[in-house]
Amino acid sequence: MDDKLFMEEEMGFSSGNKKLNDNTKTVTFKAYEIGENYLFPPTTDEYISRYHIARLISLIVDKMDITFIVKTYKGGGTSAYNPKMLLKVWLLGFAYRIYTSRKLEQALEENLPFIWISGSQTPDFRTLNNFRLRLENKIKKIFKQVVMLGIKSGIIEAKDIFVDHSKFEAEANRHKIVWKKQVKNQLAKIDEELDGLFEYIDKLNKEEDRRYGDNGIKENKTKPLDNEKIVVMINKLNKIVNDENKVSKEDKKESKKKLKRMFELYGRKKSYEVKECILGDRNSYSKTDIEATAMMQKDGVSIKPSYNEGIAVENGFVLDYVQSDKSADNVSFKELVDGVIDNIGRKPENIHADGAYGNEENGEYLEGKGINNYLKYNTYRKENSKKWYREKVRKEIFRYDKKNDCYVCPNGVKLVFHEEKEVITATGYKTGAKIYRAEEGKCSNCPYKEYCTTSDRRSIQMSEKYEKHKKVMKNNLDSKKGKELRRRRGFEVESIFGDRKRNRKYHRFVLIGKDKVNIESGLYYTVHNIRKLYNYMIKNWYKLIFEAKMVQISGIMG
Repeated sequence: MDDKLFMEEEMGFSSGNKKLNDNTKTVTFKAYEIGENYLFPPTTDEYISRYHIARLISLIVDKMDITFIVKTYKGGGTSAYNPKMLLKVWLLGFAYRIYTSRKLEQALEENLPFIWISGSQTPDFRTLNNFRLRLENKIKKIFKQVVMLGIKSGIIEAKDIFVDHSKFEAEANRHKIVWKKQVKNQLAKIDEELDGLFEYIDKLNKEEDRRYGDNGIKENKTKPLDNEKIVVMINKLNKIVNDENKVSKEDKKESKKKLKRMFELYGRKKSYEVKECILGDRNSYSKTDIEATAMMQKDGVSIKPSYNEGIAVENGFVLDYVQSDKSADNVSFKELVDGVIDNIGRKPENIHADGAYGNEENGEYLEGKGINNYLKYNTYRKENSKKWYREKVRKEIFRYDKKNDCYVCPNGVKLVFHEEKEVITATGYKTGAKIYRAEEGKCSNCPYKEYCTTSDRRSIQMSEKYEKHKKVMKNNLDSKKGKELRRRRGFEVESIFGDRKRNRKYHRFVLIGKDKVNIESGLYYTVHNIRKLYNYMIKNWYKLIFEAKMVQISGIMG
């Protein structure tokens, strides 16, 4: 028995090639050796399939114009990594559900597609992150080039556009939220306490009474206190405290306490004023990401700092995206459509969205752009329900008398014009609304009053422009084309958000700030479109002509 066989038996191993008895067959294994040497060393290209998505990403970026990125490099010093290589690495990372620079650094050392696409270069996570931040104002240009590739390849027509929004968590602590109501309450309490301190100073210094009159130092207590006036009062109180002949020892002791408290209140007031400035017209923000707003999540229970992301889609291909710090979806609708027009180079024919978007402002915008309005207004579905009309006497069933400019209710009571008021939306859009009211006493004996109004008489608010656009929307939605668009919306746009959150595991941003979040979304939707193009190539063109289509794409991009 040779030494090797003896050692195997002693250690309890049995050789795979050992014949146990005459009746058993010889078991053989393929040759296996770690660190095997080759006469002609293989390249990483041999280990990457000809149909791998990394090859498509590499081709697209090679043909892409990125001079706007190259111009951001200052030059001088040591050589820098090729920006095309870094862009390819990030795009492939998002394709592999890698969204952080440290995990991407690890992939460049361990994952063959990453080793291949980087040319075996291994930039560290800081270099990768710095390049990602370099894309801040350029990512839309990269995204646009992929959109144009989709159009030229015939995947999208840019004809029927679907719009929707979804909320994504910010990289922020949900327990550190500043609320607008809280800030206003604290500022009011500070002003109230400062009023008392000012009155105390008035009593110590009668000269100030003669200077400011009967109103004391603060001329109008309904107005917020001016910070300059507070500083003046602090200096006056400080002077009183340091003047031995002006007040008694007891008053001086009390004045020192008041002075200390006034300093504290002044500091707090300035702090809350900064918070009020950051809030602007928002109702909240997170201390760890001041551009993120607290928003109700999809579960209808949890409130977290988030961004409201909107996308415009056709055939599963994202044509534009926007980030909003407002929880209302319709606020960024016009910005989104403007982006679509810019990216595709022309106006789409039709736009469809759910009930959050069908308002007067968006209807007027689409009319001005010459785009067919298939937006769904908020009561569209309810108006087709008999139950909705049984619950209450709706203004939709009131008949308008154009000659007398009044509305007539089902019981024959006229609602005459009462007043007109201006309404300003969150986006600054101004519109007029007319208020119509029933004459006094006309509703008291009405048999429908219980289902009509809890007031002594019914009143309704109407906007002529909105009613006009609403009629257009309803006619469009009820048409054959409208039914088709309503059927398609779910899998056209909502499936993209579902894929991102469930399949791609990307429901929370990793960067802080709206501009940086835009970089993340730009990278994600650029890769989404490349994946869409890749899947379309595999499904419709098959592997037999995959490489031929790669050549075609190369020609399309120049």
